Amino acid sequence: MKGSVLPEVIQKAVGTEKYTVDKIGESTSEVRIYDNYVLKIQPHSPETDNEVQIVRWINGRLPVPSIPAYEIHNGLAYTLMTKAEGKMLCDMDLLQTPELVINLAAQGLKMLWEMDVCDCPCSVSRLTNRLKAAEYNVAHGLVDIENTEPETFGKGGFKNPEGLLDWLKNNRPPEDIVLTHGDYCLPNIFAKGDRISGFIDLGKAGSADRWQDIAIAIRSLDHNFDGRYFGGKPIFDFKPQMFLDALGVEMNEEKYRYYYLLDELF
Repeated sequence: MKGSVLPEVIQKAVGTEKYTVDKIGESTSEVRIYDNYVLKIQPHSPETDNEVQIVRWINGRLPVPSIPAYEIHNGLAYTLMTKAEGKMLCDMDLLQTPELVINLAAQGLKMLWEMDVCDCPCSVSRLTNRLKAAEYNVAHGLVDIENTEPETFGKGGFKNPEGLLDWLKNNRPPEDIVLTHGDYCLPNIFAKGDRISGFIDLGKAGSADRWQDIAIAIRSLDHNFDGRYFGGKPIFDFKPQMFLDALGVEMNEEKYRYYYLLDELF
C-alpha cells in the first residue's frame, strides 16, 4: 500500500502536507498522520464500511473522529478522519499513573454503555456475526498462532484453531447487548487530563455483549503494564479486579474466558 496514488478527493483534502506513518498496534493498515487528519489505507472490507457507518451514527454524542472522506479505489479503502485530541492510554507518561489509566479505561466503557443501541445500525460484533468471521479466518488460514497467548494452543490448550472454533460454537453464552467498541485496547482510547477525549479504530464497533470489550480491555491493560511493549520491564502489577472495581462490574469468568478466546481467532 505504501506509495499508492490517493483518490482525487483525498488528495485534495491533504494537499501537499507531509505526513508520518503510525507504527503503533498490529493493524495491516497504512496509517498516515497529517497535521489535521489521519488517513487509513487498508483493504476494503465490511469493517471499513462499518467504521464509516458507526462513526456517522455516533458523531456528536461521543468523542469520535469526523470522516470527511471515504473512498474505495482498486480494492483499497481510504478513510480520512480528523485527529483525536489528547494522548493514547498506552502513552508511557500516562502508564506511570496506573490508577488514572485504569479509571480512564473504565470511564470510556461507561460512556459507550450509556448510549441507546435501539437504532444502532451496526452489529458486526454480535456473536453470530463474529463467529462467522472467525470461521472465515480459520478456513482461510488467517489465524496467527504465533501472536496468540501461550496457553491458548498446545499443551493444556486447544489443539488448533479449528478446535477452538468448535468450542466457541458449542459454548455460546447469552448476550447482554450494549454499544461496544469491538477492539477496546489502550491505543484506541485517548484522554486529556482525567477525561476521555476520543475513540478511534471503530471498524468492529456496534451492538454486542459488553464482555467483548471488557475482556479485550483487561488483556490490553495487563500487556501494557507487564512491560512487553516496553522492553520487558514491568510497569505495574495489574490485576483484572482493579478494572472491574472501577467499572462496578462483577467478574463473569464464563464470558471473560469466552470473549478472550474468541479474539484469538482475529
